[in-house]
Amino acid sequence: MAWLAFRDRLSTGDRMRSWGIEQCCMFCGEKNETRDHLFFACPYSFTVWTNTAKRLLGGAITPDRTDTVASLMLPARTRHDHVLKMMVFQTVFYSVWKERNSRRHGGVWVTTEKITRTIDKQIRNRISSLRYVKNHPLEGLMRRWFEVS
Repeated sequence: MAWLAFRDRLSTGDRMRSWGIEQCCMFCGEKNETRDHLFFACPYSFTVWTNTAKRLLGGAITPDRTDTVASLMLPARTRHDHVLKMMVFQTVFYSVWKERNSRRHGGVWVTTEKITRTIDKQIRNRISSLRYVKNHPLEGLMRRWFEVS
């Protein structure tokens, strides 16, 4: 899903418009729901990004897709930070898309605080599912996540 979003292949409002279907942003009502708006510029998703990754990415989180993606692609200080950046990127994309579709199809609306807690739990679960052996290169990943979340 993150790969499709990154390549702008999801059925967002601008793509649906080319098929004759009008759709606005389910979070803020913006008439032009684009990938960049939905995942970065929308106040809802920007708040989710900030709540989830501000201590990991610092001031590199902006409502501009180009800036945020460029900061994600920069080399991380450590291997742990690189892995966490990729986990956050994929989990935020998935969670925002899932929430958007839930709202579009009559599901329960979730607040930014709730989706942030869900993302944190998903990342913790993923880290916990890794099988560590002695001197594993990702040993200490959970500790690093606790430091930056």
